[in-house]
Amino acid sequence: MWSEFFSKIGKIVVIFLIILVTSYFFLPTFSQKKIVVEIPKRADSEKISQILWKNKVIPNPYFFCLVVKLLRWETDLKAGIYEFESPSLLSVLDKLKNGKVKLYRVTIPEGLPKWRVAQILSEKKIVDREDFLKAVDHPGRFYTQFPWLYSTKSLEGYLFPDTYYFPREDNVDKVIERFLTRFEKVVLPIYYKYKKDKKNNLSLREVVTLASIVEKEARINSEKPIIAAVFFNRLRKGMRLRADPTVKYALGSFRKRLKKSTLDYPSPYNTYLYYGLPPGPICSPGVKSIRAVLYPANVDYLYFVAKGDGTHKFSRTYKEHLRAVALYQRG
Repeated sequence: MWSEFFSKIGKIVVIFLIILVTSYFFLPTFSQKKIVVEIPKRADSEKISQILWKNKVIPNPYFFCLVVKLLRWETDLKAGIYEFESPSLLSVLDKLKNGKVKLYRVTIPEGLPKWRVAQILSEKKIVDREDFLKAVDHPGRFYTQFPWLYSTKSLEGYLFPDTYYFPREDNVDKVIERFLTRFEKVVLPIYYKYKKDKKNNLSLREVVTLASIVEKEARINSEKPIIAAVFFNRLRKGMRLRADPTVKYALGSFRKRLKKSTLDYPSPYNTYLYYGLPPGPICSPGVKSIRAVLYPANVDYLYFVAKGDGTHKFSRTYKEHLRAVALYQRG
């Protein structure tokens, strides 16, 4: 009789323990909403358990350590910033073991120079600003993975504008690889198709360089092919491009208002002083600016002036251009 009683009690205890362990593993441990926790580098499982317990991610730090030890994952849990939302122990362990850190949304608008891209990434705490700029200006380390970059002196222009998701304090090279991979996926197919169809001699660097100028000059997409055509027409006639954004890039700020004195600023990027294209891009152009350069409008304009509403007045002769300047900039 007693043996049967204890046998039943034993079964109940076993069932209870199974339910308890299962709940620890598979059921949410707390009802809170999102909890963001930072696991420091070189933290052992005991320290990690304390961090998770104090932040109410797990209910029992000792059970956590026991499970980690049984699974032999003591050295497998990765540092980083994690986000948990009513997690089960199993989901917590999965995130930590596989390094599924919290990702931060970063949008890089079209037309930003390298220093603005670096500033955005730095403000989001993705990478250090100076480390990023140093890597951008020393692209040799990326030649093997991206051979189309070979001989490029800077990655200015190739940091493709888009929305990305990065972990905080990520490796600089990995961040740049994301930009270059996106450029490779979006831009290269368009460029290679153009080379095949048009059999044009423009190099990728020349296309991106001119597209970066178009990006900074144009305010509306419909004018981009026309502005690209203006620059091509000037190049064919042996004229200087005389593009204000190239001078601003040389000065290190696109916000500065140019004066006559600054148009003589001694830089190879100054297209008021030097003929042809500048040494490289002045910003990261979007795909519409790149398409505009590959397929410019069929027009014979040589000049344009801003009308003040985001559009431009285009002219064929310098005389017409002077009248437009007087109308829209002096009147």
